[in-house]
Amino acid sequence: MQEMKRAPEVGLSAGPLPLWIRGGTVLTLDPRASVLPETDLLLAEGRIQEVGSPVVPPSGCQILDVDGCLVLPGMIQGHIHLGQTFFRGLAEGRTLLAWLQERIWPLEAAHDNESAYWCGLLGAAECLLSGTTTVQDIGLGPGAHGLLSAIRESGLRGLAGMCLMDSGDGMPATLAGDTDTVLAETVALGEEVGGWVGGRVGYLLNPRFILSCSDELWRGIRQLASDRGWPIHTHALEQKEESQAVMRLKGGLDEIAYFDEAGILASDLRIAHGVQLEARHLQRVSAETFSVVHCPSANLKLGSGIADVVGIRAAGIPVGIGADGAPCNNDLDVLEELRLAALLQQVSHGPAAFSGLDALRLATSEGAAAIGLDADTGTLEVGKMADLVVLSTDRPELLAASKVDLHDLVAFGASRASVRHVVVGGEILVENGRLTRLNLEEIRQEASRCLEELLQRVH
Repeated sequence: MQEMKRAPEVGLSAGPLPLWIRGGTVLTLDPRASVLPETDLLLAEGRIQEVGSPVVPPSGCQILDVDGCLVLPGMIQGHIHLGQTFFRGLAEGRTLLAWLQERIWPLEAAHDNESAYWCGLLGAAECLLSGTTTVQDIGLGPGAHGLLSAIRESGLRGLAGMCLMDSGDGMPATLAGDTDTVLAETVALGEEVGGWVGGRVGYLLNPRFILSCSDELWRGIRQLASDRGWPIHTHALEQKEESQAVMRLKGGLDEIAYFDEAGILASDLRIAHGVQLEARHLQRVSAETFSVVHCPSANLKLGSGIADVVGIRAAGIPVGIGADGAPCNNDLDVLEELRLAALLQQVSHGPAAFSGLDALRLATSEGAAAIGLDADTGTLEVGKMADLVVLSTDRPELLAASKVDLHDLVAFGASRASVRHVVVGGEILVENGRLTRLNLEEIRQEASRCLEELLQRVH
């Protein structure tokens, strides 16, 4: 493989200048859902230093005038596959297991570090432009290092790791690694990520799902989670066919029963999907460090069903939200996911069961709790990380009467077209709808080249 061409590294160790966000209406998403009209924020050293009016900024700070705009916490996608961004439209018309075996696994097996890097930057650019500031990414096998490098250099805050697999029907040999080798590789990558000075990326363990991981691999993952303190992020209870296959493979145990027996429930476990969760499962996990990330578009597109978000939250389990990946969604717009999540719960439970505020919490305060970052992000409060999104209200879909609840207005009306500015760690990554750190044209050119080369490698 030729030497990987990379985008220039930008200011990963030097913090941005203090930033004065001036004059917006701030939706804090704090426990009281406070809304603060004509309010300023002062951001410095990567965190929120002041929220109020007037703020007295230090001399020489940057100024972002957001008069007439809405300012919200940066959006959190708790489950995403940035390494699948190249595969948009290449796996249509299939349910989960056929989707994986016939299309996704052969495509992922063809990745190398260069293709994964540009694929990851392409997905990161799409996320940033639609208001996402934090991702929890499931990773890749081949190309994992390139993907994590892309997340780091994009400026996104993230949790990410290598996608762990060592067995499974229909899996290409290059994905089904030797168990000990898979575990050693994830440790090496995690140690490297842990040494990234000034970065925003943390490490986690990403076993793909029960059908692609042997009992031995799960034992190794459980031990690493205990020894290293790394969370576990996996797919589970996504589709009925998958759960039936798990029960056949594991002697009648479903996913939650298997995780219980294997000791995985004793870890910090975050599952994507949870469509097949039942009351008995919720009762078992309610006392554990356990969360669910809802992926409404992907669940509909693959015919998986509708997760009972109302019931899961009622059991005291934090729920986040994610677009999943481009080949099972085609769109990484988190604001679209929020709208769809709310509408689906209203269909299932009635129009009063799930509000715009409920939907916004999935990508902010509650979404942060679902991935263990609620002490640092998810609300606009003094001391939190300086991650926020500014929505322009000059869009026709956001014109409404003054008495309208702004949480409803955003959740049911906003989309990527509303996003004006995005700030992560006090650094402006999107300004007036344009990327600042990333060169979108360069990413598109390099991504197009790498995609064509990847497709030639697919077997």
